[in-house]
Amino acid sequence: MKRLAIALLLGTSAALTACATANPAKDIVNYRGGDLKGTIEVARSAVVETPGGLPRAQAVLRNRAGVTQKFEYKFVWFDSNDMSLDEDNRPWHAASVQGRDELTIGATAPSDKAKRFQIQIRDPQGVTQ
Repeated sequence: MKRLAIALLLGTSAALTACATANPAKDIVNYRGGDLKGTIEVARSAVVETPGGLPRAQAVLRNRAGVTQKFEYKFVWFDSNDMSLDEDNRPWHAASVQGRDELTIGATAPSDKAKRFQIQIRDPQGVTQ
């Protein structure tokens, strides 16, 4: 009985550890320099299929700071082998979000081979939308 209790305890502990560390949303943002990490975060996201069969992502970015944050972002899509699709041709978009406010952004995948996306965020570098 004691062995069973220890086995159950260890199994539950391992399962809880796996749940705590397996966070698929963790890699949804790639901060490309600057000090936006911890300030701009993804509050929620979803992917739907367009009528043409391409994945379309939508994400809500939240500004945790009390002041307006200016930044640039772009969506990068990955296939089932985790290879990026058309990353170099994806444009950067200038954005601004007021303090403690949210901004909804979205993008359509370049191919129906896209299986997941990542949002890259960087300090403003003068791009145009």
